[in-house]
Amino acid sequence: MGRMMNLKTFKTKYIQEQNLIFGGQHEEKDPRLGLKYFGPYHYPSETATLEKIRLGIIGNKSMLEKSKEIIEMIGRPIDNQERNKWLYPPFPGMSPDSRFNCSIELSESWQETILQSEIDNLKEMIDSNERIGAAVQLYIKKIENMLEEDNLPDVVLCCLPSKIEEYCGISERTRGAKTPRPTKLEKHIQELKEKNQTFLADWGVDLNIEEETKVKGYDFHNALKGKVMGLRSPVPTQLLRESTADAILNYDESKKKVRQEPASFAWNFSTALFYKANGKPWRLAKLKQDTCYAGISFYLDKLTFNRDIQTSMAQVFAHSGEGLVLRGTEVYVDEKSKEPHLSENQAKELLLDALNNYTEIAGRTPTRVVVHKSTLFTKPEQKGFSDAIGNIKRDFVTITKRNKGIRFMRMGSYPVLRGTLISLTEKEHILFTSGYVSRIRTYPGHSIPQPLLIIHEGDSEIKEICNEILGLTKLNWNTTEFSTELPITLAFSTKVGQILSELDKDIPLQNHYRFYM
Repeated sequence: MGRMMNLKTFKTKYIQEQNLIFGGQHEEKDPRLGLKYFGPYHYPSETATLEKIRLGIIGNKSMLEKSKEIIEMIGRPIDNQERNKWLYPPFPGMSPDSRFNCSIELSESWQETILQSEIDNLKEMIDSNERIGAAVQLYIKKIENMLEEDNLPDVVLCCLPSKIEEYCGISERTRGAKTPRPTKLEKHIQELKEKNQTFLADWGVDLNIEEETKVKGYDFHNALKGKVMGLRSPVPTQLLRESTADAILNYDESKKKVRQEPASFAWNFSTALFYKANGKPWRLAKLKQDTCYAGISFYLDKLTFNRDIQTSMAQVFAHSGEGLVLRGTEVYVDEKSKEPHLSENQAKELLLDALNNYTEIAGRTPTRVVVHKSTLFTKPEQKGFSDAIGNIKRDFVTITKRNKGIRFMRMGSYPVLRGTLISLTEKEHILFTSGYVSRIRTYPGHSIPQPLLIIHEGDSEIKEICNEILGLTKLNWNTTEFSTELPITLAFSTKVGQILSELDKDIPLQNHYRFYM
């Protein structure tokens, strides 16, 4: 006798793909096709979009030459040999003759050369932490030299020669460099704190005890992004490794691809430069004008060795796509859940700061607030957020990849459609932000798409909540891929947190998103 199976039915909806807005207020679902046919977005009140990117370059002799070859290359159309032209469209070229209507301007005054002797000095340093820190300071000094000019670059291209990439990038020579090492004094102070010992400093007494020099754990990319924020005139940066430059300039289609081909590289590289120069590649067509979208997340400070404390941050977005990063306060990790949570007052203060910044960029106060979080909302967090929001519509949305191991399959050769919404309960839902995309005639992933678990409490319908999440997966201007898995409010929380974790507390925080991408 066969075993009886419990069959459960679910409410299922399909959410249509949102359009993006490009030049001339034209709409298109795909970022690359929109840029190709209509060019970058600009506000109706503006007469033109960004027409010129003033680009500074730092590199040794070899990388200065290669980076200029790449800049010349992306100024021309680049064909793509891939079969699926929807997924891999040819690059039209970033020039005044294409829909980009933009060119890259170079100048000798925005060029800094890294000497071979400076590279040799880095190679001689034994400690990987000190070596990476010294490399960051070398680039910061070169950027400072550029900023002494009256006419400043919009973006600085920081080129990593192969030896700096090897000795200061991700390689066996830098293993262990990411782990901060406490000094003996720091260890002793931490042991006393765990015993609830108070210190004279707590009462305002400074004994001026000279500490041994701390050896900090650095990551070159994150530390450079952080250090730039402390400059007199902070400027966004773009990194280019020599291995990447060689792979693009000497691209061989017959070899096994370990990197993207030239056309895809050109799409991503040019769009990133355009955004970092304060351009607007595209924006979403139907995000509500008076809604503030805030992503709340936490990061571990790499400059401390206390793993029980993390720092909160908020990523705030308006309907225009303008993004801001705000740093909150330190919070303790819950012993039971092993997750960090805000106190009621911390939640209130962080969201009040977010709302004030939203009002500045949007030019109006919101009539609705949507808070995204990767962990469950505690009651103190909900109370603090609600106090900050006041008497307007609010939605608290937990978005996590931990989807209880639930799998849904689709008949045929392709996986579930992106945009499929499956309601498990009134509050719990499954949303596929990855999957088959009809606009590009394929599923662009490499493994079975993993849906997101959405837990919602608030005033809006779940279809509206998930429609917004899908839209916010298309606001990553550091790439021209069709979408990301997570919405922009949470997609880069780890990367942004890693940069903030390398940012000294006394360095002013640049809140515009282009400094973190």
